[in-house]
Amino acid sequence: MEIDWWTLALQTINFLVVVWLLSQFLYRPVRRMIEAREAADRAAADEAQKKTEEAENLRADYERRLAEFDDQMRQREAELHEAMQRERDLTLSDARKDAENLRATARAEIEESKIRAVADLQAEIATLARELAEKALSDVPADPLVCLEAVLARQEQADLTHMRQDLATEGTLAVVTAVQLSDEMRGRVRKALTDTLGEIPTLAFETDPYLLGGLSLRLPHGELDATVAGRLDAAAKAMGGDTDDA
Repeated sequence: MEIDWWTLALQTINFLVVVWLLSQFLYRPVRRMIEAREAADRAAADEAQKKTEEAENLRADYERRLAEFDDQMRQREAELHEAMQRERDLTLSDARKDAENLRATARAEIEESKIRAVADLQAEIATLARELAEKALSDVPADPLVCLEAVLARQEQADLTHMRQDLATEGTLAVVTAVQLSDEMRGRVRKALTDTLGEIPTLAFETDPYLLGGLSLRLPHGELDATVAGRLDAAAKAMGGDTDDA
């Protein structure tokens, strides 16, 4: 086989020309495009990295600010709770002081009312006691003989008969007065008694300062009381009964 060197040379030259043309008009623009694209991609990647870092920084700053805000809120909540507790304690303290003042005032008023009531009651008791004493003294004659005649006059005939029978059985009658009677007054009293009750086996005269005035006839099974002390006791019992009924 014979080689055509001129044809080979021309084909080689054509190939080289085509390669040069491709290199000049195709490969270089494509390479420049690829390099430009790669550069753009690197720039975009760098920008994305930068944006990512900025976003991360923003997120970290947001989290930091959020944590600071939470701390501030917790601190403010604690301060608010502490202030509310102080206000509550102050209010309770004031309320306790007010309540204690009210109780003290009420106790003072009650004590004052009690003192006034006791004073009024004492004054009323003193007035009643004076009135009772005056009435008892006015009701009981100062003369023992008059007093005796009055007490015997108030007795029913059946009561007098019973007294005679009582004396006939036991035979002792005591005349009790607040002060000792004179012999003359004793004789007059004895006569008044025998005129009403008949013969008295034993007649005794006794004194009891507690009676205050008047006289008391003490029979074996009973007593006729016409004394000031008896009148006062009866009035006091009546007044006590009225108070209980009220």
